[in-house]
Amino acid sequence: MKDLQHVKAIAEQMFSLSSELLRLVDMDETERRLFLEEVKKMRPERCYIFPA
Repeated sequence: MKDLQHVKAIAEQMFSLSSELLRLVDMDETERRLFLEEVKKMRPERCYIFPA
């Protein structure tokens, strides 16, 4: 029974970390989308695209 409580605590931590990671990924995607919208609004001569 004690082992199950330990496993439950670890599982709860993993779930918490996973949900936090998903939140951060979603936030990054939102920021990326906003950045691309701003780039689309720029005048063409001010956009410089270089291959990575």
